Parts: sequence; structure tokens; C-alpha cells
Amino acid sequence: MSSHEVAPPAPPTTAGIVGFPANVDVVGSIELASKSTERPLLRGIVASGVRPDGTVDLSRPGGRIRYVFGSARGEGPLPPRPPGTLPARSYCGKQSVHLRDVGLVADPDQPSFPCPGVRGDALPAPRCGPREVWEAAKKKGAPAELLATIEYFRSNAGPAWRFEIPGTAHTVVLYGDCARELSGSDAIGTVP
Repeated sequence: MSSHEVAPPAPPTTAGIVGFPANVDVVGSIELASKSTERPLLRGIVASGVRPDGTVDLSRPGGRIRYVFGSARGEGPLPPRPPGTLPARSYCGKQSVHLRDVGLVADPDQPSFPCPGVRGDALPAPRCGPREVWEAAKKKGAPAELLATIEYFRSNAGPAWRFEIPGTAHTVVLYGDCARELSGSDAIGTVP
């Protein structure tokens, strides 16, 4: 276990962002984002302004991507506590890493963020991505001239993708392999 001080986030950088700034690859940039945090477990992704080809133009208003990382129970940076005492509860911590028009920016680490509930396993590397999610949404009538918000999260059924076009009724939730649609309680879940 570690209760060491967390280094402040590094200044924004554009180095290594796949497709920066106009054609950013959401899945292709996970590894870079993960190198910006001491938290090794992927907990979620939220991409806003996603085009049908699955990329995001970070130079456009509203174009941004947020990756959320955490640690296993009791691992990684922990909140400070008096010497010789045990933590009051288990913490998993959380750190969000953003891709925006200025590049990659990490939020300050949140060491006192609680551990997820029963279905709180980390997310595996995505087996598909926003382009495949868009394809499924277009088959259900989503208009390709609009931009979507796409999330990768842990649903009640396991890893999942949620597609939404803000301000419309176009919403689709797919299992993590993009092969089947989820509905009802299977589709419930959020990005922390």
C-alpha cells in the first residue's frame, strides 16, 4: 500500500495524441492517457463531439475526451492519515485525464474516491470503438450529420458503450464487443 504524496499533474501536452487535433482516435489514445496517471485501471471514457468515423475534432467547440482511471482496493495513492493508523475505509482513488484543444490535461488525483460497488471491475481494453458504435446507431436511424457523445463504461451486463446525440432521442447501448444491443437493467451504468 502506498500513501505517498501525489505529484501534481503535468502541464498540457499534444505529444503522442493520435490524430491531434482534428482526427483524434479515442481508443488509440488510451495508452497515452494512462501514462499520465499513477492509477492503472481504466474505469471509463466519455467522448463528446464524435463523428461517424469515430474520431473527435478537439479544435471544435464541444470536442473533448475524458478517460477515468482508478486503482485496485487499497492500492495507489491513498489519502493522508496519522502515522501508525489504518485507513478508515478502502479507497480506490480516481484521476481523470482529458484530451482538449490544448492537448492532454490531467485533473488532480482524488485519493479519497471510494471503490466501486459489486460490479466495479476495471474495464478491459475496448474490443471495438466509436466507429463501430456509430455504425450500430446509424442502423437504428441516427443522423450521420450530427455529432454524438459516446461512453465506454461498466454496465450491469459488463463492459458497454453508450451512444447519444444530445438533444435527440437517439440513444443506443451496446455490449463491449459492439455485437449486441443492451436494454433494461443490463444497460444501466455510468462513468465515474
